[in-house]
Amino acid sequence: MNISIITESPWWLVSLCLLAAAALSVILYYRDQRFSEVPLIWIRLMAVFRFLAVFILCLLLMSPLIKTIQREVEKPILVFLQDGSSSVLSAKDSVSLRQTYPGKVKAMLEKLEADFDVRTYTIGDGASDSLSFEFKGAETDLSDPVAGLRSRYAGRNLGAVILATDGLYNKGQNPLYSYPVLNAPVYTVGMGDTTVFRDLMIRNVNHNKTAFLGNTFPLEISLDARKCSGENVVITVTRKEKTLVTRTIQISSKRFNAVVPVFLDATEKGSNKYTVGVTELDGELTYKNNSWDLYIDVIDNRQVILCLANAPHPDLSAIRSTVESNPGYEFRMVLAGEFDGNLTGVNMVILHQLPSSANNASSLIEKLSKQSVPVWYILGSQSSVQGFNNLQTGVKLSDNRGNLSEIIPDVSRDFSVFAVDEEFTRRINGFPPLIAPFGSYSRTDNIQVLLNQKVGQVKTDMPMMWFNTAGETKTAVLAGEGLWKWKLREFSEHGNHDITSSFISKTIQFLSSKDIKTPFRVFYKRSFAENEPVTMDAEFYNPSGELINTPEVQVTISNDDGSSFPFTFNRSGKSYNLNAGYLPAGIYRFTATAKAEGVSQTFTGAFTVTALQAEQSETVADHGLLRSVSARTGGTFTNINSMETLIEELKSRNDIKPVSYSRKKLDDVINVKWVFAIIILLLASEWFMRKRNGSY
Repeated sequence: MNISIITESPWWLVSLCLLAAAALSVILYYRDQRFSEVPLIWIRLMAVFRFLAVFILCLLLMSPLIKTIQREVEKPILVFLQDGSSSVLSAKDSVSLRQTYPGKVKAMLEKLEADFDVRTYTIGDGASDSLSFEFKGAETDLSDPVAGLRSRYAGRNLGAVILATDGLYNKGQNPLYSYPVLNAPVYTVGMGDTTVFRDLMIRNVNHNKTAFLGNTFPLEISLDARKCSGENVVITVTRKEKTLVTRTIQISSKRFNAVVPVFLDATEKGSNKYTVGVTELDGELTYKNNSWDLYIDVIDNRQVILCLANAPHPDLSAIRSTVESNPGYEFRMVLAGEFDGNLTGVNMVILHQLPSSANNASSLIEKLSKQSVPVWYILGSQSSVQGFNNLQTGVKLSDNRGNLSEIIPDVSRDFSVFAVDEEFTRRINGFPPLIAPFGSYSRTDNIQVLLNQKVGQVKTDMPMMWFNTAGETKTAVLAGEGLWKWKLREFSEHGNHDITSSFISKTIQFLSSKDIKTPFRVFYKRSFAENEPVTMDAEFYNPSGELINTPEVQVTISNDDGSSFPFTFNRSGKSYNLNAGYLPAGIYRFTATAKAEGVSQTFTGAFTVTALQAEQSETVADHGLLRSVSARTGGTFTNINSMETLIEELKSRNDIKPVSYSRKKLDDVINVKWVFAIIILLLASEWFMRKRNGSY
């Protein structure tokens, strides 16, 4: 550390400070008769104290600064990524792997800590900041930690990455293309077994999550076989121990794969478990991958969503793709000028920029009102302001001069129609503006506002997206066109458009769903993965229709084996939520109860927890992929038996070295407390000595 004192004043002023301090000391103590009997050493000491105090005070008038230059040496960062998925244990020496491998890794990392700043992570269902050797991950996403590492160590001295894995992944991007963005060599440690053993497996079963009662639905069964040439095997599909389909397949080569399509009838409403199995042959490596369980929710109704547009628009494609991703909806899109007026079977209508100046759609809107059909109005550049004001949606638009404005969404904190989490708020507040008719949006009714308008950085209380319920008719209004921009922005920043799709889906779900005439409601997903916590939300309304959470809400979840698990909902805001944790794969039913004013309310439902079987679908490690990743990034490949060689190899690299940083800091000397203390000490000592000798 280097310390120096600098000042903007010329240094010759120091001599004036010396002269001023010396002059004052001489005036006070040279031949002063009051100290004639005082020893000379005391007089000189008091003069020195006064001289130093005055000199320091004069120096402070020059505004000196203390300049500190501190040098810091940062070791190169070494990131160790451990694959914690269960596929690592598919090798025959899995017992030895559990017993000896953790010790080897810890010993290697301890030796590297002298020259590297070692950071450890475990990859499985997701990336965690701790090192684990349990190997229980139900999925493998080798690319998952890349974005976090890139963000966390941006601008830092990231020296190298060690990736210990079997090279098998069933989720996320190909690591061959994701790891080079780290701009650091990736050293791979090959785990698992590359030996090809005799094995027959169900690699995957593609299917829809839902089917409709009375319909036929397909399954696509992916069958793989290794070293089973000449065998005739039977694929079966069973439900409740009853065989529904059998297919005989002849294995014609040592490395065989085939996709077997089958069709099943949806005959029973509710969650149905199907098991796809294949013959177990002698000598197979494992029989765990000879069967595959799947769950399909059979429903007996499909809701029709009709979208009427004033003219073609990219928003329509954004809405269509979201709605059609839900098999419970049938989406119909028609231009308003081509619509025949038939609303039979329609559960909800989306009016995109209707009424417009070219089409007031008055007869259609009157018909929708009479039949109490829920409507979602989307305003834009083609909308008629006068026609909109006649809709009685709970908001009036005034001071419109035919102009348009760009408005930015701002999530309201008082919204309670459906759940809005922090991620929804964070993303949607950063979305691009929508184009809406310019004017003053004033409320005329009691509405539920999801989004308020923000113009530039100025927040307003004018609604942008709101919901209204008048009698039995539910409406929603989005003031602005440009939903397609939200999807593009979200995908470019996050690689998905989950929030935009959720915004559209929840709006349609609220409008199209029929009101349940009960004060107690539970909201839940119909299907969860086994590595996903089971969560639910609940609402309770008092006789006045107000949302409250005074009553205690309890739920009992039971499985097919008859086991029951009791839980109590947590209060959150004015509603309730429950996190029941992770449940084993299976079909579950629940009964939730809430008791208020002596009356007990109940809600029943069912959901499935689906097993993740991807880790059993491949038993041969892919070390070729690991070699390619290392070659592309400038690292090398090794196996777990010789990974100690990485120690010398990493230490010998000339491009992985410590980095020295210089940090410069300027502080005013007048702010240094010990300088003030010295001045006080000098003056106090002088005063004490003068007082003792009869002065002052």
